[in-house]
Amino acid sequence: MGGCFSVSLSCDQAVNQVSQCLCVKQSYIHNLEDNLSALETTMEDLKARRDDLSRRVDREENNGLRRRAQVQVWLTRVETIESQVQDLFSVRKTDLQRLCLCGFCSKSLKLSYLCWVPSRWRKPIGFGW
Repeated sequence: MGGCFSVSLSCDQAVNQVSQCLCVKQSYIHNLEDNLSALETTMEDLKARRDDLSRRVDREENNGLRRRAQVQVWLTRVETIESQVQDLFSVRKTDLQRLCLCGFCSKSLKLSYLCWVPSRWRKPIGFGW
């Protein structure tokens, strides 16, 4: 008379994705000091390359050559990155003080997320409904 049906949903995939997401965020927060140190070192290398390139470009411009647009775009990008990194380092001490449990989590996970994840990655995605 009555038909019965059962729906079997596997939550394994969803649970795995959520746990991986949480682990990545926790790992990021846990390694925050190391990540910031690595960023500082990388930024020093980038600045050195920028300075070398700028000196070379200036020398060639003095010899009558013109700066290529590609070089100018790269130098502008480096300036933008440098500004973003300086902004991160300006809140570095405060954010490191917010860490608790030996650096495994933040006292304010949401605040740390908002401070350290670039806004272009945090923008909500509209579905147009």
